[in-house]
Amino acid sequence: MRQLAEDLGPGSRRDLLRVLTSPDNVRADVIRQFHQRGEEDMVDLLVLLEEQEWNRQALIEELRGWCAG
Repeated sequence: MRQLAEDLGPGSRRDLLRVLTSPDNVRADVIRQFHQRGEEDMVDLLVLLEEQEWNRQALIEELRGWCAG
């Protein structure tokens, strides 16, 4: 998760953190929007994070560290 957070730019980190900490229905809508735009890599990542809550929480903590510092 650290590498993913490191590879993102500051704005993308904030956006992803906002999505990951949103309610379930908002996260599902974001996945749908990425799918409609053909951004399947992002869809795959977000679906994986939905399936693996511990990884979603780990990424949230990593992103919070980057966004706070």
